[in-house]
Amino acid sequence: MKFSLPTLRAFGVVLGLLGLASCKSDNSAAADANQVAFNDFESLVGWTSGAESLTKEQAHSGKYSVKVGPNTEFGQSYSMQLNKIFDHKPHKLRISGWGYMTDSKATARLGFQLYDLTQNKEVFGDGIDYATAVQTPGKWVKIEKVITLPPAVAGEQQMRVFLYRNSASSPAFIDDLAVSEVKE
Repeated sequence: MKFSLPTLRAFGVVLGLLGLASCKSDNSAAADANQVAFNDFESLVGWTSGAESLTKEQAHSGKYSVKVGPNTEFGQSYSMQLNKIFDHKPHKLRISGWGYMTDSKATARLGFQLYDLTQNKEVFGDGIDYATAVQTPGKWVKIEKVITLPPAVAGEQQMRVFLYRNSASSPAFIDDLAVSEVKE
């Protein structure tokens, strides 16, 4: 069987792309068996609102990160009902990611919230203050916090994780955001 030169070139391109794809490192949920959510912001499945916060200005990995600042109050957020994630009552969760402050005025906050949809209100909130956790402007810094959930946590409550401006008057960024269950 003979193939034309264009066909052979096309076949070579396909094989080359398959080879590159197989060499790609995987930083996804497979890295942590207890991980319930992860996003490097290269894809946005399951992440809602704040599309204007997606940017190529800074990135820890890939091309994209989420940015908040004077013109953007909230970044992309993760929002999911607990009973769709867990088949049990979780007690502790770890939120982590890579934070970036442009300067000391980039005092954003990585927020964590449990929200009661039936009452339309927050029932629990916590998070990470950039001014304390990142501290070094102009550098990507690994940030994380273990959050102990309240005893009254319920499966129908919605877990929300998001970057928000807080009092930032300069841009702040988050990338490679993850939520994992902490097993005791």
